[in-house]
Amino acid sequence: MRTTRIMIGSTLLLTLALPAARAHEIKSEDLPAGPIRDRHELMEGIGKNAKIISDAMKSGKFDGVADAAEKIQASSLKITGLFPPGSTHEKSRAKPEIWTDWAKFEAEAKQLGEKAGALAATAQAGGDIPAGAKAMFGSCKSCHEQFRVPDKE
Repeated sequence: MRTTRIMIGSTLLLTLALPAARAHEIKSEDLPAGPIRDRHELMEGIGKNAKIISDAMKSGKFDGVADAAEKIQASSLKITGLFPPGSTHEKSRAKPEIWTDWAKFEAEAKQLGEKAGALAATAQAGGDIPAGAKAMFGSCKSCHEQFRVPDKE
């Protein structure tokens, strides 16, 4: 029963954290070469791995969760390096708070890596994967709420 509630809660959180593809979504080629495009591509990669985890939560088949979580963990180590001061663009969804509250932004990126690493370890050990996924997606959601411009309706 507890696992069912966790899976339902995780699915709800994933639905909020991973919105469906949008027609107005920014493409990498629409962004200038350099850190803005690089971070967009990094986040797209994180999103693809998050979708693997989300799909696993929905299906209850957890093959591939550990690998996807490890990839997210590795990507998390690159996040802050792709936000040098002044790297803004009209099509970027990065909020100015990234640079005005840099310590918090760094902490959020670090937390993502920790949560993704914990999920990978849990998946490898056959532990409570839904709870680990929920924690990792909570980290994504927290950072996005603070540091990313919301999706347009």
